[in-house]
Amino acid sequence: MLSKRNLVMMMTMFIVVLVLFLSSAVLKEFFNDYDVNHSAQTEIIEKKEQQEIQEERGIFFIGTEDNGYFQVMKEWAGYRKKSFSVFTSLDAAYENLQTRKEQMPCLLVDGELIEENVIFAAKKLTEYVEAGGVVIFYRLPSYKTIKGSDTLQQLLGIQHVREESIQLHEIRLYSGFLLGGETCYSFEGVEETELVDMERNIPWYDISSGTKSYMVGFLSEDEKLSRGLNNEDMPAIIWRSNMGTGSVFAVNGDYMKGEAALGLLDAMAYETEDYALYPVVNAQNLSVLGFPDLTVENEKAMIESYGMTTRQLCRDVLWPSLVSAADKNNWKITSFLSVKQSDMSPNEPNRTDLVEYLKYFNEESVETGISLGRMKSLDVAASVEEERKTIQDWDIEYRFAGGYVRKENKDQIESLIDSDGQIKQFHDIRTVVGEYEEDEPIVSWMTDKVTLQNATADAYAHSYKDSLRLKSLETALGYTNVQVDIYRVLWPESEADEWENVAEKMAANIYTYWKPFAAFDKTTISESDRRVRNFLNGSTESTRNGNRISIQTKDFTGDAYLLLRTHGEIPDTLTGGEWKEVERGTYLLRLTSEEAQITLKPEKEAYYKE
Repeated sequence: MLSKRNLVMMMTMFIVVLVLFLSSAVLKEFFNDYDVNHSAQTEIIEKKEQQEIQEERGIFFIGTEDNGYFQVMKEWAGYRKKSFSVFTSLDAAYENLQTRKEQMPCLLVDGELIEENVIFAAKKLTEYVEAGGVVIFYRLPSYKTIKGSDTLQQLLGIQHVREESIQLHEIRLYSGFLLGGETCYSFEGVEETELVDMERNIPWYDISSGTKSYMVGFLSEDEKLSRGLNNEDMPAIIWRSNMGTGSVFAVNGDYMKGEAALGLLDAMAYETEDYALYPVVNAQNLSVLGFPDLTVENEKAMIESYGMTTRQLCRDVLWPSLVSAADKNNWKITSFLSVKQSDMSPNEPNRTDLVEYLKYFNEESVETGISLGRMKSLDVAASVEEERKTIQDWDIEYRFAGGYVRKENKDQIESLIDSDGQIKQFHDIRTVVGEYEEDEPIVSWMTDKVTLQNATADAYAHSYKDSLRLKSLETALGYTNVQVDIYRVLWPESEADEWENVAEKMAANIYTYWKPFAAFDKTTISESDRRVRNFLNGSTESTRNGNRISIQTKDFTGDAYLLLRTHGEIPDTLTGGEWKEVERGTYLLRLTSEEAQITLKPEKEAYYKE
């Protein structure tokens, strides 16, 4: 029988546990400052006047502005603060070169432009390279043109022109060129065939032994055996040929179109020097679009697809899944919500739901952004004004520092900007996220007050070209902005759009493919904005004397992030900052002063040091 004394003790313990449990919940609620954007509490870095560009080793773009390559190469020159001159013919560029013999700009050449006078072009380019110049054929001349010119073949390092078109079994991107390690892109035995989007049929050029290959196409083992071929005979895709003291790079395919060219150009520049040192953003973002649904606008479809209401789906399925996927690789989420997802919705939004999610977000250090425009918005300015008024009427004091604009609404974004370069309806917005566009810069100034950070990847898919672009952007910028489109889930057009089908892909993609870039910092969109502003404002210069590199930074506010790439050397000491390894031969520097010095030592010493 339970004694009175034991009963009293048990009841006392029960009451104590109950009080502790309730008080912890009360305290958690009391201290949840959900109406504060902790990511946007730092001072905004203002845009600085365009600094002087570097004339030495500037860029000569030889091609037309409408050839599909111009925009990204101009973007790259801007990021590297290099002069960028455009010539529509090699003749015009060569004439200008006569006045810049000591500067030796890098020549970006469209091979199609030299086909009319290939003998003259090959001769002049050969002379330029032998004198120490760097030439990059971002598009090769035609197979017929190359086959018909021995001088051009010699310039490109081609010893044998084999076939006009050969079908590849796989493509290999070797390590040490782009960040992310060696990657094999196979064309055979791939279950998700829609992910195979690289060119499979290419001209076959057998390059000479004095060249260096960075990306190569391979035939199947059976075909190699039947033809009596070795790996050295495989079709080259990206390679370098040296002549005199200069270099020629060749790209066999359309790999220099779009943002993938940024990292490829930096990798080529690195291959021509004994080290490379350049600013990067150092920010990895996870942008969730259209979450949560505050208006319950597609309830019938949610019941049919998921057997639950929209509120239940968002709260009990989507939110836990997003947090779990982000936590696995330490991602920071920025969630861009809209009071109403569609202008056509007759339903009214729910303030209680917004406050509830702001609390959830605050507990997980998620930043909340606002959508600038809705689905099927005919008048984006009117839609955004309605969003502002609703939030104001609800007495929500949260500072929305990040905005998101849908691709269909981008052409109306100017209607939201006031005379001071700010978003009229939300003056706290300092950065805008847009969907990925090949003809737009990844990061840029949208106005003097607001930056643009375009998405770089779709969390639900990772094709071969997506892989190459990821490696390239991490190499060039140390930057990514992964887009998780919840609109697609809440407005599914087929079973492929349902959460159970895309969630697994999202979790696997953001965990697997970004793992090689773990050295770069995970950020919210406002934290990233500060680094983007610094990157766009700042510039660096460096000189080397022996094993010591002296670094001078300019126009950075606070820390500057630089990528150092070496050939067979590792950092020994660094004054004025700190460093960490990204991968072998590549190091991320965080400089805390305008002047810094880093000393290098041979990599092999690390293995023999006692």
